[in-house]
Amino acid sequence: MGESSGRTFRTGLAFGIVAYTCWGFVPVYFNAVGKWNVPADQLLAHRIAWSLPLLLLLTTAAGGWGELLRVLRSPRLVGVLLVSSVLLAGNWLMYIYASVTGQVAEASLGYFMMPLVNAFLATVVLKEKLRPAHYPALGLIAVGVLVPTVWAGSFPWLAVTLPVTFGLYGLVRKQVPVDGMTGLTVEAILMLGPSVGYLVYVASQGDGHFGAADGKLDGLLMFSGLVTVVPLLTFTLSIRRLPLLANSFIQFLSPTVQFGLALVWIGEKFDAERWIAMGCTWAAVAVFIGDAVWQVRAGRSAGPAPSPATGPAEQEPQPPPAAELAAAR
Repeated sequence: MGESSGRTFRTGLAFGIVAYTCWGFVPVYFNAVGKWNVPADQLLAHRIAWSLPLLLLLTTAAGGWGELLRVLRSPRLVGVLLVSSVLLAGNWLMYIYASVTGQVAEASLGYFMMPLVNAFLATVVLKEKLRPAHYPALGLIAVGVLVPTVWAGSFPWLAVTLPVTFGLYGLVRKQVPVDGMTGLTVEAILMLGPSVGYLVYVASQGDGHFGAADGKLDGLLMFSGLVTVVPLLTFTLSIRRLPLLANSFIQFLSPTVQFGLALVWIGEKFDAERWIAMGCTWAAVAVFIGDAVWQVRAGRSAGPAPSPATGPAEQEPQPPPAAELAAAR
């Protein structure tokens, strides 16, 4: 690895660590806002409304208005992104609900499942062939879902629906020839009308929280835009510099931080069946990563590495579903 490519890798790794660490600490923000008993649906609407101005500023800074207008003029692209925006809003709503109701540990369990959910969707929908190691990993995930269901008689719906909606979102976005920043901006534009309309409605009913309490809450609600966009920006800078395998390693930083926060800072209780489910998920992740490492090593021994002219740092990367999903979190 040359000096230039080594510097690029280190910079990308630093951006990636910042992005996934920020996403890991997002529950702290939602937990703080939850002290005012702001409903999850209002938090979702504020997150969308305050994210769009920042996304438009980033679009301007990156010179991306031409691409944004191209997408907005295409009924087909707008239609597909409307579907993805509904999936994205649903995923955000469930994640906010998990944060404000003290279920962060279960949410982190769901995001540990993300690579396996993507593998399942790729096999069932895209007809891609699973590698042999994926079968036991998926089996462990199935056990992790069944244990709390049978043991406590409660289906871990948050831990399942979060990665499923995230996976479906990535599946839709994978079919759209639109880069991550532009796609998210269009989705925010499509969600802006319903979000602002809902906030105006709850305010007219006397149930709105913005401007109805103290200035600290108003500031926190406006801050939701930064909470959404800052990790997105650093992720975008990271994915352009890092090999995708390296990015897949550090993506587990986010649910790990969330899980630690749930146990140590938020003080959530984690029953025995949840520990068993988490253990099965961690084992599945270990199998998944181990197989990915083996693939890369086998590929390197079979042929030469990419030349600097065509290596990951210079290419326009096409993130897999997990990477695209992380960008939308």
